[in-house]
Amino acid sequence: MFRRIRNTLLLVTLLTGVTWAGMGLQPEPARAYHTYEERLLDTTAYSLKRRRVRLGLMQLSYGILDQLQVTTYTMPWLLGMIFQDVAPNLELKSTFYDRKRLALSVSAGFLTGTILQTDDSKVRYFLMPIALAASVRINSDVSVHLGTRFTAVTGGADAQSGGDQIEGALVIDFIQLYGMAEWRLSRVVAFTFTLRWVPYISDAIVNGSLSGTNPTADIRLAVATDDLKNAFAVVPGFVFSWERANIRLGVGYSSFFVDGFYLVLPGNVLHNVSPEFDVFVRF
Repeated sequence: MFRRIRNTLLLVTLLTGVTWAGMGLQPEPARAYHTYEERLLDTTAYSLKRRRVRLGLMQLSYGILDQLQVTTYTMPWLLGMIFQDVAPNLELKSTFYDRKRLALSVSAGFLTGTILQTDDSKVRYFLMPIALAASVRINSDVSVHLGTRFTAVTGGADAQSGGDQIEGALVIDFIQLYGMAEWRLSRVVAFTFTLRWVPYISDAIVNGSLSGTNPTADIRLAVATDDLKNAFAVVPGFVFSWERANIRLGVGYSSFFVDGFYLVLPGNVLHNVSPEFDVFVRF
């Protein structure tokens, strides 16, 4: 109990300090991120304009058309190299409707890879997310963004156990709802308040077979996902922007929603701290 109270007080103190620092910054005359043309892209319905580029720690994006951008997330590539195999991923996002007050988008992508173990066993995974988002510009300073994402996860494993060959396949589906309020404090600073929730996640269905010295046996298991059912996160944060450089910083409470992998980590993994961080340039 004492540890939870201490962590909560530390979180409140950190957010208070960041809030005062953000509100203390004054608008600057440089071309800024927070204009009608230069919109927030993460957790919104907006996409990059044609031939615009975003290069950052967490993702790389390019505007193919005014209504279409392509993105790849860096973390899966890095983790893929660590586990001895690359993790290709790609996401297409189309802002198919964009008027002065309302923007709508649809996005779809994939993430795939293989984890190699020291005993030559392999774990393969494939994720396919599909998302719909809406952004409403209430006035020049305040916007609201809403969205939903469905992610289908499949995987397979090949392993040796003694003289037996074990093969299996995994299937799991889940839905994520999210919303973000955006308040532009100045041309350089925007305050964001993000809510994420998993209203549905299926049990992990495992189908497999065991063969070798014994007769082949078929295996079917339903693994409970109770830790992720109704998972949520509340994440206040800021986006600081100058002529080219941008910093996104936030810290919240409960589960951690992993960008790029489209997955959710239970709150107890990171002691109910949900971070949000990115550094990127746009040109």
